[in-house]
Amino acid sequence: MQINLKYFGFVSLLLPFLFFSCNKTQDTKPNCVISQKNPLKKTPVKVVSVSPAVTEILFALDCGDRLIGRTDFCNYPPEAKNIKSIGGINNTNLEEVIKLKPDLVITSSIFTKKMFQTIEDAGIPIISFRETNTIEGLYETIEMLGEVMDKETKAKNLIDSFKEDLKNVKIKRDSVQKLRKTTTLPKVYYVVGFGQMGDFSAGKNTFINEIITLAQGDNIAKESLNWSFSKEEIFANQPDYIFIRKEDSAQFVKTHPYTQLKAVKENKVFGIESNLMDILSPRTIKAIEFISEKISD
Repeated sequence: MQINLKYFGFVSLLLPFLFFSCNKTQDTKPNCVISQKNPLKKTPVKVVSVSPAVTEILFALDCGDRLIGRTDFCNYPPEAKNIKSIGGINNTNLEEVIKLKPDLVITSSIFTKKMFQTIEDAGIPIISFRETNTIEGLYETIEMLGEVMDKETKAKNLIDSFKEDLKNVKIKRDSVQKLRKTTTLPKVYYVVGFGQMGDFSAGKNTFINEIITLAQGDNIAKESLNWSFSKEEIFANQPDYIFIRKEDSAQFVKTHPYTQLKAVKENKVFGIESNLMDILSPRTIKAIEFISEKISD
């Protein structure tokens, strides 16, 4: 099996991409860079999103009808596929974006500085969100987009709902631990890649690690670096539960030597929808709830 390379192209990727530096034409906020060369003069009604996470958030803010362009990876909600595609994330068709004459382009930091400047030079307002490793960062992004799109109340409600759902997850997990009379957290392993190409998982500086932690699991790969986690480390840590993308789960449980893992033998390997783990968005709560539910059985 090869690593799912699409994963490493998503906006959620936490590799060291070049962040934009400040200059006199840019205004730097805690988690984004806003072009000052072309300031927004009104609430945008024609928006191009170059980020799957941003696309999901805009739909959650009831602004999906303002999108006139999106990337090939923006496939949720399903109606997003009806919006014109402008290519990938780091190989966006800038000519097509400019032809659409949007009021605003919203990107991630995978969008290069040169691409950013091309949009600026075309006279189009642009915001670039830095990658965030935390749920708090997600809240900031939702709040910022709420301000930009004149949806502050909707953004607040979205954040409050997420926080309330998180509280409920903790209450349920605490109840399970009390019944089991234990404070030990179940050991969890999330499979990013496996097989001859190597084994890969999410370390502590990733939001995937935070997803597992908020679900009240102990991520056995939390100290891993550069996503690499060897077979020796997997077997030494013997996870109680394994989570993997749905499309890879059937192959994983039949592949040697993973067949010898305790979690595989005990049928505690669970497939999860790719985008729930790969993209930090309002749907991330569903990933937390899913993992929490499975490790509570």
